[in-house]
Amino acid sequence: NADGINDLFVIDGLENYPNNSIIIFNRWGNIVWEGAPYINNFDGTANKGITIGGNQLPSGTYFYILDLGVKDMEPIKGYIYLAR
Repeated sequence: NADGINDLFVIDGLENYPNNSIIIFNRWGNIVWEGAPYINNFDGTANKGITIGGNQLPSGTYFYILDLGVKDMEPIKGYIYLAR
């Protein structure tokens, strides 16, 4: 809502992994956002896939895979709840 509180998905310490990348999926497994390197700039707006009525993603749970770009290190998987 642009109030400066929780407006972006921020991953602390990510600047230590300059070769990182992230993919964010909706509940149907469709990619809605991706970035490489990720610079803590996901704001709930889609940059991939088909959108209806604009790029603002609806409230809901989204899943991510974060690859830190470190050899022999498994990607980190998790979820985000986007509230509008």
